[in-house]
Amino acid sequence: MDPIDMMTTDYNCEYLGLSRLCLMENAGKSISDEVATLSTFKFSKPVKIIIFTGSGGNGGDGFVAARHLLNRGFEVEVYCLNALEEIKSDDA
Repeated sequence: MDPIDMMTTDYNCEYLGLSRLCLMENAGKSISDEVATLSTFKFSKPVKIIIFTGSGGNGGDGFVAARHLLNRGFEVEVYCLNALEEIKSDDA
């Protein structure tokens, strides 16, 4: 899926009643579920999770994933590769 297809999908979801915040929350939760599953099966001891985000639409997904992982007891560090003022989405 290219960026234009993704943007179209996001707008269609919003038109149908799914907010961008809901989409971001679901994406971040799914990311955290996968990371938690992989880290549990791949490593014998707890691992530190490092998440790199940008200022675009997917950056918020990383922040949501970090929150869910922290709530599960993981040690998490988040690095935003842009100044926080550059974050484009109010939802992020």
